[in-house]
Amino acid sequence: MKKNVLKFFALALVAAALFCGCSKKSAPDAYGVYSDFDSALSAAQKSGKKILLFFTKIDDGGLNEKVVDKVLHASDYNELFGGEFETCRIDYSRERFSRKSEGFNEAQNERDMRAAVIYGAESTPSVLILTKQGYVICNITYLPVENPQDLSKIIELDRESINGMEALLAELDAASGLDRVRKIDELFEQTKANYRYQLRELSDQVIKLDKKNESGLVGKFLLARASTKAMDCYVRREPEKAADCYLEPLKSKFLSVEEKQRSYFAAAYIVGKDSPTIENSEKIVSYLKSAIELDETSPLAERCRFLLERQEKILANQIETEAKKAEEAQASSENSAE
Repeated sequence: MKKNVLKFFALALVAAALFCGCSKKSAPDAYGVYSDFDSALSAAQKSGKKILLFFTKIDDGGLNEKVVDKVLHASDYNELFGGEFETCRIDYSRERFSRKSEGFNEAQNERDMRAAVIYGAESTPSVLILTKQGYVICNITYLPVENPQDLSKIIELDRESINGMEALLAELDAASGLDRVRKIDELFEQTKANYRYQLRELSDQVIKLDKKNESGLVGKFLLARASTKAMDCYVRREPEKAADCYLEPLKSKFLSVEEKQRSYFAAAYIVGKDSPTIENSEKIVSYLKSAIELDETSPLAERCRFLLERQEKILANQIETEAKKAEEAQASSENSAE
């Protein structure tokens, strides 16, 4: 399978403002396939069906064309899958993102790029099996299919995971109080880390339901929420605020020492991805020192010490370089005056 990493779209999303207007709901095509994820999600929440979310890049041909022409556009596709799933296909062909292309829709493009990022679309064609809420059940990244029946066989290989997720969500819906908190944690642990963004509202529920931290899980979900808030900062073109998302939970008395260390470490890591200024280097040094001071014997503290030593050298070089620039500027100014 030819990999089609969607880095262009991920970078474009970081550079694009999140479209805040209400999207127009679109109808499925003649085969029962939506081209707008918001519409498919809305339909799933009404029908109670799960979602098949396809990522394609049709201008790459090959398996992309097969999935569209022989599977999604097969006459019996909807008959085979329509009873259980709502289907959405998002295509990331280059042409549709060109302002010169006919029917260019910037708002729709931004929503689709956002879907690519939050659902971790790394290759095409691929398909995610989602719950009606948009939670990820599993990801199928290899689709050597010639017809809908082939796709059905591949999906059936994940039937145990599908049934298990549905059973867990039924238990979650029936749970309340601390029982609901524990079920949310079970769902969180069952979900791969790169798909936990979709659980952000459930993280908020844990924090609200367990105000005294009787479950011992509040710190964990404060960090989970910090992660999604940091991602939202990038989506809103506010990367400079992302590190603060990890510093905010430090105010809570429910964070363990380990969780506080992880907060400082995450903040340092995010700032390290920003522009290499003296100010940012000083922040990184400060965050790493704070993490180490919390527990000097932890494995994370050892890693922080290694990074701190390197960052202090970088900071020293930056200060020296800036000092030389200042001296040269002063000398140049004095020579000009003479």
